[in-house]
Amino acid sequence: MKFCQCATSLLTILAMLFATPAHAKKHKRIKVRQVSKPQAVKEVSYSLRDAEYYFLIDADTKEVLLAKNADVRIAPSSMTKLMTAYVVFDLVRQGKVSLTSQCVVGKDAWHKSGSSMFLNYGDIVSIDQLVQGLLAVSGNDAAIALAESTAGGVAKFVALMNQDAEELGLKNSHFRNPHGLNESGHYMSLRDLAMLAVRLYQDFPQYSSYFGIPEFTYRNITQQSRNPLIRENYDGVVAGKTGYTSDGGYGVIGIVKRSHRRLIGVVNKAHTPRQRTKLITELFDYGFQHYKKVILFEKNKQVARLPVWLGSESEIEAVTHQEIAFNLPSNKMLDALKVSLKYKNPLYAPIGEQTKIAELVVEDGGKVLRYPLFAKEKIDKAGRVRRMVQILSYRIRNIFN
Repeated sequence: MKFCQCATSLLTILAMLFATPAHAKKHKRIKVRQVSKPQAVKEVSYSLRDAEYYFLIDADTKEVLLAKNADVRIAPSSMTKLMTAYVVFDLVRQGKVSLTSQCVVGKDAWHKSGSSMFLNYGDIVSIDQLVQGLLAVSGNDAAIALAESTAGGVAKFVALMNQDAEELGLKNSHFRNPHGLNESGHYMSLRDLAMLAVRLYQDFPQYSSYFGIPEFTYRNITQQSRNPLIRENYDGVVAGKTGYTSDGGYGVIGIVKRSHRRLIGVVNKAHTPRQRTKLITELFDYGFQHYKKVILFEKNKQVARLPVWLGSESEIEAVTHQEIAFNLPSNKMLDALKVSLKYKNPLYAPIGEQTKIAELVVEDGGKVLRYPLFAKEKIDKAGRVRRMVQILSYRIRNIFN
């Protein structure tokens, strides 16, 4: 009877030693360090309080910092030309046109009213020159010439504008022409304009210089950029585009970069050019003064090392494929954030390189942000001897703890 009891006890111990541990979901809290003291925050200016249409977003994190009537469909005026440029750059990417291609200016482009790069009927001009005239001096004639030379006609080009808008997820945008003059059914929202600017820089970084040209010369006629941020050399200005029609009023979209922050601001339906300038500068002033950008982890950097079960290595490095950053109000302490890791503990080998293995969770009040984490390297299954050692070590710790 005693022998049987001893045998049973031995079998129980062996079962405990060699049983595979079950997966358990684990949350691991990560401490964040306060990098600067909270600052006093200025209130929104009276000019912005009275304005009806403005939108401010962080170009990298896509966080909205300030907005009013951001999704209302309004006349974008010449800010439409951002979509015109997107379509042209997309056609270049597809190899259907080249920036060095030469085209002949037709009568429709020559006769087009409004802002102009002063094309003449029969001029031979490159796509590159037309894009510069489109963006630097808002040439309506350049918009028509680009549509005719790259897509075979305005109607076909406008169809491409609407197709690209749908693919980009611009839910409150529809185009009737490539220049933005008043036309029924031609509209965009401020949010769509900002997201289009984000995608222009994301999809075509090689053409970013086109959006910040300070002056443009054609046929010995030099014109200054119409963008007030560029004209007044606003601190950190990178690019932008203005617009004016009787329906849309005075509008402008700007991109400003300071240090590691890049903000995009849009205003529309201002009553005068002076008011437009005041609104857009106050909008950016507010964004840079009211918010600070916090970078928790840089792209492709280690976030944590996680335990691996029965692997050739006992731990694996978890990395992020994106910069993990966000904007905090300047008067808010960084340690108010809750940052934690969510993963299955332990991770079973084998684990492939770049496999998703965890999730970083950032809680800021009622807002929860989640970022996937990936295996930096490949982890194979451990050899027989190493597996035995790991199992024995793990189970012995559990017995005596």
